[in-house]
Amino acid sequence: MGFLRRHRKFIMYILCGVLATLINSGTYWLFNDIVFKNVDMSSNLYNVISTVIAWVLSVIVAFVTNKVLVFKSKSFRPMVLFSEGTSFILARLLTFLLDAGFMALFVQINLLDFAGGQHILKIASTLIVTLVNYFVSEFLVFRKKHVHHFARILMAEGVEYYACIPLSKCKITKPYLLYKNGIDKNANVIVMLFPYRTRVKAENLTAYASVKDYHAYVESLSDKLEKYIFRKHPTAQFKVFTDHSPIDEVHAACVSGLGFIGDNGLLINEKYSSFVFVGECITSLTPKQLGLAFADEEEMRTCLHCGLCKRACPAGCIDSDENGKDTSNKGVCLSAITQKKGELSSEEVELMLKNGSIWGCDVCQNVCPYTKNAKYTPIKYFIDSAITRLDMETLSSMSSEEFNSRPFAWRGPDTIKRNVIFWEEAKLKREKEEAERLLKEEEEKARRLEDELSKGEASSEANGEECQAEVLPSELEVTDEP
Repeated sequence: MGFLRRHRKFIMYILCGVLATLINSGTYWLFNDIVFKNVDMSSNLYNVISTVIAWVLSVIVAFVTNKVLVFKSKSFRPMVLFSEGTSFILARLLTFLLDAGFMALFVQINLLDFAGGQHILKIASTLIVTLVNYFVSEFLVFRKKHVHHFARILMAEGVEYYACIPLSKCKITKPYLLYKNGIDKNANVIVMLFPYRTRVKAENLTAYASVKDYHAYVESLSDKLEKYIFRKHPTAQFKVFTDHSPIDEVHAACVSGLGFIGDNGLLINEKYSSFVFVGECITSLTPKQLGLAFADEEEMRTCLHCGLCKRACPAGCIDSDENGKDTSNKGVCLSAITQKKGELSSEEVELMLKNGSIWGCDVCQNVCPYTKNAKYTPIKYFIDSAITRLDMETLSSMSSEEFNSRPFAWRGPDTIKRNVIFWEEAKLKREKEEAERLLKEEEEKARRLEDELSKGEASSEANGEECQAEVLPSELEVTDEP
C-alpha cells in the first residue's frame, strides 16, 4: 500500500495511458480495417486518416483523465481550461507528428510487413508517445504553480473560494468604514467564502445556528493575514471585514464570480450552494503583491427560477416583481421571527414549532436544486463545533464563554431561552399525545383480541353442542340392540 501511495500519480497515469492507448488503437483498427477496407485510396492515405481520427479521440480522453485523475488540476475556469487545453494540445500535436511519422515511414518501407505488423507498430509507437507525454504534462501543462504565502494561509484555513476585484466595482454601502480605516477609493477587494454546513443534522437548529459564530473564525483568520501583510508591507492599508462591511458583500461575491443571487435573496455558490458566509479583505496592495490576479469577467450560472423556494417558504415571504427584482418581506421570514425579541404571537409560535427550528430557517436553502449535490464544509472550526440539538439542559450547562461563541448569543439569553421553552413544551405535548395514542392502540388491540377470544369460545361451545347432538342418536341405537 505504501508503494501505491508513493507512486499513485505515475500508476494513475499508466492506467489512463492504457485507456488512451486502447481508444487510439481501437479507433485506428476500426477505421483502418473496417471503415476504409473497401475504399479506393492508397494504403498510406487511409492509414494517416485513421491515425488522425484515433489521435483526436485519444487526446480528448487523455486531457480529461490527466487533469482530473492524475495531476488533479482543480480549476475549471475558462481561462485555466484554455491555457491547459492549449498547452496540452500543442504538446500532443508534437507527439502526434512523431506518431504519424513513424506510421507513415514504416508502412511506406514495408517494415514489419507481416500479418498484424502495422498494429504491433501502432501499439508500440503509442506507448512510447504516452511516456513522453507524461513528462510534458508533469512539467509543462499541469505543473504546480508557486503558491503565494497569502493564498497558503487561506487554504490552510479551509478557504477554497476567493477572488480579487477593484473596490470601484463594489457597491459602497457604509463609506464611513472606509474612511475610518484609512482606505482610499483605489483599493482592491479580496472576497472570500466560508462554507459552514456540516454533516451534523441538528434536531431543532439550522445549519448556521448549530455551529459556532463565524465572526470568531473570521477574526482569527484576520489576525493571521494581518500579521503576514504588515510584516511584509508595513505601510499597507489592509482590513478584513465580514457582516459589518463598507460594501454590499453578496453583490461583491457575484461580481467576483464566486456565486449568484437566488430568488430567496441568498448568495448561491456552485459547490456549497447557499450555505456560505461572506467576508473580504480591503487593501491598498495590488493583486500581484498578493500573488493573485483580478477575477475573470465570465458568465456565471444563474438562478433556475424554479419557484421551489417560494412555494416552500413557511412564511410565504419570498417574492419578486415581473422584472425579477426581489420584493420579499424579510420581516415576516421565519428566521426573523425566531430572532425577534419580546413576546411572540400565537401565530408566530405555531409557525416556529411547525417547522421545528428554534433559531433561523433553512427551508428555502434545503429545497434549492443547487443544494442537492452541495458539499459539506472543510473548515475544522465549524466541523468541531457542531451540536445536534439545543435544549434547556444543554443551554444551562453552557459557560458564559461558550454561550457567547454561539450565533444566537447576540440577541441575549432571553430570546433563545424563550424559543427553547416553547420547543420543549411542544415536544412534551407531542410525546404525551404519542403515548396516549399508543395506549389507545394497545387497548384497542386488547379489546379486539378479547372479542376474538369470546367469539372463539362461543363458536367452540356451539360446535360442542352440535357434536353432542350428532353422537347422541347413534348411542341410543346401540343401547336399543338386544
